[in-house]
Amino acid sequence: MPVRLVAADDWRLSSMTERRLLELEREGLLRRRTSLSSPEWIAPPADHREPQPPEGYVVSFAKFHRHGLGAPPSRFMRALCLHYGVALQHFSPNAITVAAVFAAVCEGYLGMMPHWELWLHLYRGELFNTPTGTTGVRKPVRVGCLNLMQKTGKTDRPREYIPVGLLTNHAGWDSQWFYLRNDDNLLPAYSSHLITERPADWTYGVVQAHQSRLDPLLDALKKLCLEGLTAALVLPAVHHRRVLPLMSRPLRMDEMGPGVSSRDLEACRMSNEAPANDKVAARVRAAIAGDFKPEHVNSFPMRPDAGSIDLVCSLLVHSSDSGFLSTPCSKSAFVLAGVD
Repeated sequence: MPVRLVAADDWRLSSMTERRLLELEREGLLRRRTSLSSPEWIAPPADHREPQPPEGYVVSFAKFHRHGLGAPPSRFMRALCLHYGVALQHFSPNAITVAAVFAAVCEGYLGMMPHWELWLHLYRGELFNTPTGTTGVRKPVRVGCLNLMQKTGKTDRPREYIPVGLLTNHAGWDSQWFYLRNDDNLLPAYSSHLITERPADWTYGVVQAHQSRLDPLLDALKKLCLEGLTAALVLPAVHHRRVLPLMSRPLRMDEMGPGVSSRDLEACRMSNEAPANDKVAARVRAAIAGDFKPEHVNSFPMRPDAGSIDLVCSLLVHSSDSGFLSTPCSKSAFVLAGVD
């Protein structure tokens, strides 16, 4: 049955005050304010009934930063915006979670920067709009219209990646908006544009000729699955590192080991001390379905920590002129058109 769209609801008034944003900052989930003239974040004034970000700012949400977004954004986060043609407010909280988990798996367990072709192989974009109570009639949404879903199709693709059981209830998240400084305009500018149809390229995958190049990575992911890695175990390891996966950093997570300069470590870490296990468990439960317990924190360490899994990858994945990795475990970055 064809779906008819009606007018979208108005923006919800922001519930984010300076006090609440300072709390995020103290938790190591938001950059500290260091500038009075151009602060890293701004609480919306009371008369802003819908976003009116100052020049050089975008609209962000507290949930995004609790789930792994940071500023300035990582190249992977910028690539997601570019590929799906969306601004920050179009992502859903779960989309931020799955992107953050993917980045952490690539960095902390596979030992590489987020791999774009692997992402396209595993995930697709889906458009969300809300029911109205009338069959065949739905409303577009101003925020959170992009969901990032694992591909299934006719294969056993869910078995190729770690289990990611996402929380389904994020009630009130869309009122937690504020203004985030957009350093060097790395993120798309805020726009009130509504996305009413899913673009075809939201579901694009890897071209068939390149598919075999992913085999070593998929084998490594299957090994991690067999060892019991899940998204609920990835996130505590991220918090142990005190990093935000979707934030630009000088070091990958697997490089944050012995012998690294304290200056580089400080540039990566969002706080001076790792959060207590009960706080980490609460953060996991806010993103991942299930009753995650504090005693499970740090039960699946990242490389190169003691107890981490060493994945030996010997097959070449990409040729040297492809702009991608030479081996899946080498130190390199993915290249995307338009993402410097």
